[in-house]
Amino acid sequence: MRALVFVSLCCAVCVSQGPMFSALLPVPDDYLLSEQEFQKFFFTDSKDFLLGQCNSVQFNTAQAGFANAIGAPVTTTWRDAYLLTNLTYTMINQGLDSLAAVCTARQQFVQTLGASYDTCVNKFYLLGQGQTTFGNVLFYTHLMRHLEFICSSGFDVYQRNLDCIRKAETTDGTKYRACFYKFNATVNADPNNFCGYTETFLDCIQDYFVQECNSWVGWMECEMERVGFAGDCLNLKC
Repeated sequence: MRALVFVSLCCAVCVSQGPMFSALLPVPDDYLLSEQEFQKFFFTDSKDFLLGQCNSVQFNTAQAGFANAIGAPVTTTWRDAYLLTNLTYTMINQGLDSLAAVCTARQQFVQTLGASYDTCVNKFYLLGQGQTTFGNVLFYTHLMRHLEFICSSGFDVYQRNLDCIRKAETTDGTKYRACFYKFNATVNADPNNFCGYTETFLDCIQDYFVQECNSWVGWMECEMERVGFAGDCLNLKC
């Protein structure tokens, strides 16, 4: 089992194109899973139902506006999810004004899409458009789901505790990263209990940030991870 985990870890690190192990903006590569494991755990059973249709013209307009707001070329699309994630992380990491700018860009994105928002950022819809990978789709959908939370119910806790979050992920980062390593090891050893181990992983994240910061940050960090799994594990709680 150790060999399996080591191989998975090495592969994930080699291909990682996002800000790994950042509590400011979690990314799918944090889970140290391969492209095949992304498919197995996140795309085999459609609990994330498609409702309505995505207007491609509106989607392209909304995406161009979001890309421009975070400093990417307006030609950047959802297929460039790694770039979008990195630029979003870079802006958020600059401080409160930049965080507010990201949230404004996200709000404009949602308003442009209107009722088609949920469909346009649905992983099964995006996968069906082709010319992408499971990892890229997950990066994009996780980015949008995380921003939904950060820029709404999580905003006050997030902006009040930015310094503590940064410190917690670096000062005692070994304990923080251990949550991800354990998650990877357990789902590799027993993939049929993916959602059960996800619940344990969320508890690990929450406990760590309660200890390092406070109970509100613990809840927020747990919830920020939860939204990335919510379409596949329906009963997760923080």
